[in-house]
Amino acid sequence: MNASSFFLATAMLFSFGASAQNLVAGPDGQARLSGQATAPTAPGSVAYFGVVTSQDVHHEQFGQLRQAFATFQPTLVVVEKPDLGTAATAAATIATKGVPGYTRLLAQQHQVPTERLDDPAAEYAYLRSQLSAEQLKLYYLLREARRFRLRTGAGQALTTKAMNQLLAQSAHFLPGTENTLHNVAELAAAFQKHCPTGGQWWNAPATYFCPQAAGLYPVGSFVRTVNDAINEYRARYVYAPLAARAQAGERILVVTSCDQLPAAPAAPGAVAVN
Repeated sequence: MNASSFFLATAMLFSFGASAQNLVAGPDGQARLSGQATAPTAPGSVAYFGVVTSQDVHHEQFGQLRQAFATFQPTLVVVEKPDLGTAATAAATIATKGVPGYTRLLAQQHQVPTERLDDPAAEYAYLRSQLSAEQLKLYYLLREARRFRLRTGAGQALTTKAMNQLLAQSAHFLPGTENTLHNVAELAAAFQKHCPTGGQWWNAPATYFCPQAAGLYPVGSFVRTVNDAINEYRARYVYAPLAARAQAGERILVVTSCDQLPAAPAAPGAVAVN
């Protein structure tokens, strides 16, 4: 499996005591829950619906998400990102709140409770116990740089300016890393040391931030070490509790982005798109 496959394989279905629904690839090459099923999966299942960040009301994933609600008929919806509310209409919600807001709107319409999937503070605390301060800070700064570029379309100059501002405040949101990577020059040097084939720090490869792509990198490498730690945390504290609740009878629809999907099938009947 190559890096592109990992990035594009954005949906998984975990089924307990039930037949797994099919996964299909849409026109954009992304895997989605198939809409061919007409009845919900039997009690006791978790469906992972992968999404990309978008506030385009015409993006096909929003229609596919509506269909997933109708097909899967969840009893609980788990959403990545905090609850920022919804707007008066579906179009306005998508345009202002994106995927998380629209997912919560659909849950309201279906009268299904929602919970948040991710706990950034808990994940950071776990990673802090597993990684060196330099590894930890480098990963978070690289990830924020990529998010900034994707959100704004910025080039190197604007990204560097934003990173300088971020570094000045990093003691507040990256506790325990105050004694390393104080400026962009040190960040660039650390990137070259840990990621010699990664290009430029301000444009690190997308697969660096997809833990399910950890196997693409050598054991002991920076990317492999960080993402193995992330996978360990999520397997233990995110996916295992959801699986336990599914085994108790809940039908859970998880709507999340690439970097929150499970790294590999974790239960009988799991289906992954390669």
